[in-house]
Amino acid sequence: MKKIMIRKIIRILILLVGITFLSFALSYLSPGDPAQIQLSQSGMRVNAQTLAKVRKELGLDRPMLVQYLSWLKGILTGNMGISYKSRKSVAFLLTNAIPNTILLTFVSLTLMALISTPVGIICAWKKDGAFDHAVRVITYLFSSLPSFFLALILLYFLALKLKWFAVLPKGMSGIVMPALTLSLTLGAWYVRQIRSMVLKELQQDYVKGLMAKGFSDSTILFRHVLKNCLAPLITLFSMSVGSMLGGTAIVESIFVWNGVGKLAVDSISARDYPVIQGYVVWMALIFLGLNFLADIICNVIDPRIRREARS
Repeated sequence: MKKIMIRKIIRILILLVGITFLSFALSYLSPGDPAQIQLSQSGMRVNAQTLAKVRKELGLDRPMLVQYLSWLKGILTGNMGISYKSRKSVAFLLTNAIPNTILLTFVSLTLMALISTPVGIICAWKKDGAFDHAVRVITYLFSSLPSFFLALILLYFLALKLKWFAVLPKGMSGIVMPALTLSLTLGAWYVRQIRSMVLKELQQDYVKGLMAKGFSDSTILFRHVLKNCLAPLITLFSMSVGSMLGGTAIVESIFVWNGVGKLAVDSISARDYPVIQGYVVWMALIFLGLNFLADIICNVIDPRIRREARS
């Protein structure tokens, strides 16, 4: 077990270095001079002398590899650079945006899990019934709708027509519509996945054996079937948490929710490369960290995975 974890940690470190290098290289090779962008946004007159001075101050006159190593050293010490647009620390901007994204992720995933888990189980248990058919139609509908389109529909009906919410709500009421948008789009996909997993387990020989021995339906479902579905569900859930913690950019932008996703969109529009690079590091850490945690949990709850990892 320890050897497996050590190998995974080494892979994560290699991936982190690779991701940071690629993100830095893409920023370095992208069109637009950061020094010129900074001068233009500050309203200063751009000339060759001023431009050369600012490039030297930002360290842009050095070779790319030297710049990357200097930036990586700063990342390791908590210094992620200064935003070209706001002139604030990138770490400060991210730490202000991350709590909002964490809150939106928690509310959305909680709402999604409360709805999709029991619905998916019932659909599998009552396969091809009226409820199953109705849910399948609804989930196909919501799965086919892009999140930004559903966000606009909810904004139109809940804010403009019904006037239950303000178009730009303040405080905690502002989380309702983005959380509802994310939970509906993601929940539709999860219902189908849970239904498929439970159906697959219900067709296994051990379920027929338990039925033959006279075990109740609830015992078979909750003690055996759902237990065997936990490992793939945890893996899927960790991926969903990772994507949401990375910021659901379009939804956050539509509802003006000041999370990491909106910060990334605003930074891309302004070509604010230090913030973009900091965002990429945050995304990499979240995805790799959550996948590592999901691997540990799956290894603990499912001995079959441990045997496969050793072989």
